Amino acid sequence: MKHILSTLLVSLLLLMPFPSLATSKSCTIKYNLTGWSFFYQGYKGTGVVSCTNGQSARVSLTLHGGGLTLGVIDIENAKGKFTGIKSIQDIYGTYFSIDVHAGFARAAEARTLFKGYIAGGGAGVGGGYNLGFAFSGLTIKP
Repeated sequence: MKHILSTLLVSLLLLMPFPSLATSKSCTIKYNLTGWSFFYQGYKGTGVVSCTNGQSARVSLTLHGGGLTLGVIDIENAKGKFTGIKSIQDIYGTYFSIDVHAGFARAAEARTLFKGYIAGGGAGVGGGYNLGFAFSGLTIKP
């Protein structure tokens, strides 16, 4: 029974669609975010995306969501990375975001992002008074 189960699991893994590693690229983002939260969370910001194939773009960021969160935050020069990118055009759109943040005068935030086959994350520090975690949508626009 164990042998059949392990064979089935390996077979399922082999059948799963994975993005081609030969065409997949990674991109980094440097960004600034500022906003507030009181159960509802709203941030705005700007950033620069740079990909391993030489493409780059200036982007605007908006984040809306909610959770057990309270405070104001101003993050500067945060950094993040995206994997599973085929073209810089894949960066644009709305990502499901899980983020945590905390600080008193000096604040920090970290987030994980998902959109289809693209995964990413970012973290940064700045000023603010906040504490919490939230589930949100982060939209990246040109």
